[in-house]
Amino acid sequence: MQLTVLGSGAACPPPGQNSSGYLIEDGDRRILLDCGHGVASALLVYRPDFDIDDIIITHMHPDHFIDVIPLRFRITREMAGRKSGPALHLPPGGAAALAAVLEASQFPADFCASTLNIREYDPQQTLPLGDVQASFAPAEHYIPAWSVRLEGSASLTYSGDTAPSEAVAELARGSDLFLCEATLNEPETGDVKGHVTPEQAAQLAKAARAKSLLLTHFWFDADLDDALRRAQGAFRGPVDVASDGLSLRIDQDRPLALAE
Repeated sequence: MQLTVLGSGAACPPPGQNSSGYLIEDGDRRILLDCGHGVASALLVYRPDFDIDDIIITHMHPDHFIDVIPLRFRITREMAGRKSGPALHLPPGGAAALAAVLEASQFPADFCASTLNIREYDPQQTLPLGDVQASFAPAEHYIPAWSVRLEGSASLTYSGDTAPSEAVAELARGSDLFLCEATLNEPETGDVKGHVTPEQAAQLAKAARAKSLLLTHFWFDADLDDALRRAQGAFRGPVDVASDGLSLRIDQDRPLALAE
C-alpha cells in the first residue's frame, strides 16, 4: 500500500499547500480520500491519466470535497475510450449537499452525476473496493463526518476531521498507519468540538495501539516542528508530519517508510 499526500492543509492551508486529499494505491486499486481545494491539480502530477477507481469523501465541508467539481472537467476531457468515470462515494446526505452547491454555482443538476458514479456509502457497512475494504466510524465534528479505515495489503485509518473520539480510536485499532488531523494549537473548550491538537492526535493513536502516526490538516500558520515534538511526547511509535507530495510505503513490517 502506498500513500501520496496531495493536500495536507486545513480550510486555509500553508502557502503552496492544498487542503485535504490523499491518494492510496494498493495493488491495482487507486483510491482518493477527500478532494479539497487544489487536490484536482495535484492529482494530475501523480496520475496524469486520472486512472483512479474511487473517491471517498469524509464530510461535506469544502476543504474536503470541493475539487470534485474541477475533477469533473478533467474526467470529461478524457472520457473517450472509457465506459465511465470513477465512483464518488459520498457520506449520508452528501448527494443533496453536492446538488445544492451545484445549483448555487449555476451548474446543471447532473453536472457531476453525468460523469461520476455517485453513491452514498452506508457507514454501518463495509464498502468493498476490489481487494481493499473500507469501513467507517462517526467522527466528532461540527457537521456529520466519518473516519475511514482501508484494509488491503496493509491497514490505514484516516481520521478526517474529528475531536477526540473513542469510536475513531476503535476504528484505528492496530492500524499500520493512523493518518490523523492535528489542526489545533490549543484544545477546544465548550460543548461543540470538531478538531484535535497534536497531543490529542497522539493520544488517539496510543489508545488505538496504532503502529505509526502521520499528522495532517494544518492551518497556514502552523508550526510543524512544534507539532511533531508535541505528538512525539505522547506517542512512542514512529511519528511524522504530512506535507504535500510526501509519499509513503505502508506495510506491516515498515508502517511509515518513504516510498522509493
